[in-house]
Amino acid sequence: MTTPTLLAGGDYALVTPLTAFLVVICLCFLLCLIAGVGNDTTADFYTAERSLPALRNSLALCGDHIPATALLSPIGTVALTGYDGMATAASASASMVLLLVLAEPLRNTGRFTLGSVLATRTAGRAARIAGAVTTVAVCVPLTVVQLTVAGEAIAYVLDTRTPGAALVCTVLSGLLVITFAAFGGMRGTSMIQTGKALLVFGVVAAAALASADALDWDPGALMERAAIGSGGAATFHAPGLLFGTTATGSLERFSLCLTVSLGSAVVPPLLMRVGASVNGRAARRASGHATVMVGLFHSTVVLLGLAAAAIVGVHAIATDDPQGNSALLLLTDALDQGTGGRILFTAVACAVFVTALASVAGLALAGAASLSHDVHAGVLRRGRATDKQELTVAQWAIVALGAVAVLLAALLRGWSILFLASFAAAVAASVILPALVHTLFWPGYSRLGMLWTLYGSLACCLLLQVFGPTVSGQPYSLFPGVDFHWFPLQNIAVVSVPVGFLLGWAGSRLRPPTPPERAADAEAATVVLVGTV
Repeated sequence: MTTPTLLAGGDYALVTPLTAFLVVICLCFLLCLIAGVGNDTTADFYTAERSLPALRNSLALCGDHIPATALLSPIGTVALTGYDGMATAASASASMVLLLVLAEPLRNTGRFTLGSVLATRTAGRAARIAGAVTTVAVCVPLTVVQLTVAGEAIAYVLDTRTPGAALVCTVLSGLLVITFAAFGGMRGTSMIQTGKALLVFGVVAAAALASADALDWDPGALMERAAIGSGGAATFHAPGLLFGTTATGSLERFSLCLTVSLGSAVVPPLLMRVGASVNGRAARRASGHATVMVGLFHSTVVLLGLAAAAIVGVHAIATDDPQGNSALLLLTDALDQGTGGRILFTAVACAVFVTALASVAGLALAGAASLSHDVHAGVLRRGRATDKQELTVAQWAIVALGAVAVLLAALLRGWSILFLASFAAAVAASVILPALVHTLFWPGYSRLGMLWTLYGSLACCLLLQVFGPTVSGQPYSLFPGVDFHWFPLQNIAVVSVPVGFLLGWAGSRLRPPTPPERAADAEAATVVLVGTV
């Protein structure tokens, strides 16, 4: 992300965002310390004793659903690509409808990690191990992406043009998040996610109102001016600017929307958040509230994208950052120039910073919970680990996963991370979703079908992604100088999602559930809706 001259107004422009960042860090750390005092048991650490009210849990769900990339990237995508960006935002809203369908039966299992939910359908340790592998395969790449975006955004806001500034911001952000998640657990991350959701909603609403006022509250002028830099309304408001109008481009656009709408609903932090609800009805109610709020958020994102194109200009956005990630910051800076202050820009900068911290904390907690609860306590210790032992392992797992993510983010500095983002989203849509749907709604789902879904679909995602354009053959690839790709799509869900469902069906038909598996299913059906399992 290239730093523009918009922050070159002297020390005041630097000190204000920096001071705000320091205040936010102190507040977050204080909240995590307060929350961490009560984390004496695994039930406290993983699920906050399932004591979160529905409204607060719905705000935390919104926080988990809106990472830093969802705050920055969609606005730029709408500004640069018009219809295609709007379709992607609509798909993100639709993902919450899917979570609404899954929330109550998922919570009624009494489990909070993917591996433990899958273990309700089959005896043995294979389900927990496969669930942990899948969870880590999603959480680590997403954490690297969030840290990278956060580092670049923070360096951008602070106008630090020295070499390695974004790298330093990335590493420091990662270390902060590790501390927050390890101390705070579910209760601490819930506090941060709730505050983040309120801040983000307030900031985007203020920016939307300021944009509407700058355009004299004229929707026609907004749509007309937004389309000027993209070849006119006929081009801007029609499909094709993002991937082209060819058959491959249309398939790519559909696959992207499929990935976003399916994968965003079942990322591990959201599953863990649903598991922390008081009961199934509370989970459904919280998901319903979150669905409405996320829909309003993405509607506002579309408005801000159009406003960025109209006020800042498509050319200026593309020149500053070809991906459009700086569109929101450019827009708020332009709006602030009319007031002579930096309030809106600084508020957006804080929202981006808090969003990055909260998102990475949720991912670290979900990944660590899977390793400590499923692998250590469930597989290695066979359920004989004490609360203190499991809690210690969970905290060290957060440190380990965080350190790996920070190291990868540092090593990949300057490289394309599109591969990681696409792979993680595809795994969520193609592996986690089919496994959950089969587990929750199909009595004939067997151990073999589950393993085929988890490992077979994971291998399919890895194969298609490695031999796709996100790794080689294109300027945006991880290795742009070589070309060994044969799969034409960046977003592979159009192939991998059906494969995931078919593998589960085929494996279960080939080897139906055995009596021990049916006994495990019957035992899971009697799980009390409170407490942890």
